[in-house]
Amino acid sequence: MNTSDGRYDPARDAAALTHEAAVARVQDANLAQLRREDEDADRLFPPGPAFTDALVDDAMRRIGVATEAYGTAKHAAGRMDLFHRLFEGTGDDDIPWTG
Repeated sequence: MNTSDGRYDPARDAAALTHEAAVARVQDANLAQLRREDEDADRLFPPGPAFTDALVDDAMRRIGVATEAYGTAKHAAGRMDLFHRLFEGTGDDDIPWTG
C-alpha cells in the first residue's frame, strides 16, 4: 500500500492484511454455522476455512464463484437472509480499519 505521496508504507500494508484476515475469520465462522443449517452452503463452498484459505493461495477465484453461486441459489429460493448472514460481523463498524 502506498502513502498519499506514492511511497510504499509497510505499516499500512500490514494493517490491510490484518484487517482482511480478521474479516476472513469472521466469514469462515459465519460459513461454518451456515453449513450446519443450509445444504447449499455446504455444497457450494470449498471445504474448510474457505475465506481464510483464499487469502493464502489461489483459492480467490473459487471462493468468488462459490459466493456468487450461493447468492444465486439463495435468491432463487427467496432466502437472501442466509446469504446476508455470510457477511454478518464483517463491516467496518464490526472490524475497524486501522490503516
